[in-house]
Amino acid sequence: MKGKTPELAGFVWFQGWNDQYEGAELEYASNMEHFIKDVRRDLKVPKLPFVIGVMGQNQSKPAKGAMLAVQEAQLAMEKVKGFRKNVRAVRTDILVDKAAEALFPTWRENMEEWEKVGSDHPYHYLGSAIWFNRMGNAFAQAMLRLMGEK
Repeated sequence: MKGKTPELAGFVWFQGWNDQYEGAELEYASNMEHFIKDVRRDLKVPKLPFVIGVMGQNQSKPAKGAMLAVQEAQLAMEKVKGFRKNVRAVRTDILVDKAAEALFPTWRENMEEWEKVGSDHPYHYLGSAIWFNRMGNAFAQAMLRLMGEK
């Protein structure tokens, strides 16, 4: 609006897939910490609430290897000095669309059913609108809590 100054009230970060490769997962925690600090500095909002969407492509199965390393790094950001009350990590694997997950192994043979629940491969959360809706809601709820709203 004319005459109004926009306020940056929060930041949601939902990324990590490409950091599972070539050893990048080993630097993820350090890079994420620096990223949050850099964003806050560059935008001149030192306590900018930050929500991190924790990778969840492991679905209902436990994460392993590099994916687990990235998840752990993302979850660890809540405990970094200076981040404890203004950064939240939201697990996305626990929000999995179980119907899409159950149908995925045979999606090609059951295309008509698959198109009702999903539209993509595991690295895009099965293309499940239900899963994406749950994640968006969880990110919003976490942000509202960081901002002190109920």
